[in-house]
Amino acid sequence: MNMFTKGLACLAVSATVLAGGFLSPFPGHAYAAAASMDVKVQVNDDLVQFPDAQPYLDDNHATQVPIRFVTEKLGYDVQWQKEGDAIKVTLNNDKHSISLVSGQKEAEIDSTPVEMDTHAEFQNGRVYVPLRFLSNASDIPVQWDASSNLAILSKDGNHHAPDYELFESTAYSADPSENGGFGALDYMGNPLGIGTVAVDPSVIPLGSKLYIEGYDFNGLPKGGMYAYATDTGGSIKGKRVDIYIPGSQQSLRKFGFQTVKVYKLNP
Repeated sequence: MNMFTKGLACLAVSATVLAGGFLSPFPGHAYAAAASMDVKVQVNDDLVQFPDAQPYLDDNHATQVPIRFVTEKLGYDVQWQKEGDAIKVTLNNDKHSISLVSGQKEAEIDSTPVEMDTHAEFQNGRVYVPLRFLSNASDIPVQWDASSNLAILSKDGNHHAPDYELFESTAYSADPSENGGFGALDYMGNPLGIGTVAVDPSVIPLGSKLYIEGYDFNGLPKGGMYAYATDTGGSIKGKRVDIYIPGSQQSLRKFGFQTVKVYKLNP
């Protein structure tokens, strides 16, 4: 990482960041352990965050999404109630009322019965619904970006490109020689962990939440990961991210330089 400025930065940051209570907002970097998003959903220009349940393709090749996270982005109020072993979900906004029950293909849109291509599901405490059904029921067009397994819902009716940028990526370890002599701490004073990335703050503001994919290295979550921009480095300039990976300097040399996709997530 060649971070010759981190030592001074860790000391200086207290005068500016600590006063705002920003130190250690991401304890243990546990956020990076979340399952990667094999299927992603974007509403207009915003990638939808799925903190504890991820979209997936079911046996019918339909994209199933946790209903709350997507529908709230679409402006729906979400209500649910338990009916035996099933969950009934009711969605309301200023245009539509939608109701469905987990395990069933039958649903209602504005009190009119309809049948989904595949049934809604309830698993791990979340109700999943076919994304295509939500799109049709809400009169919102959806497009598919095959290069990123990304479904884009155009809530405003306009065309939207995939909301990621290509960055050059490198990797660094906790070796003091790469961390200003201070060892396993990031710029914000947090312990280094999976999900720590160093950035150029003029390109990605410190504290930004990211989703990164496209890397190829066994020491990182397969497919992609949530990450936070909480570190900097003297050689990290422009569209470059430096990803912390547990291991020795020598083992991380295999990472080299890679091109990754970086999604900047809204708070």
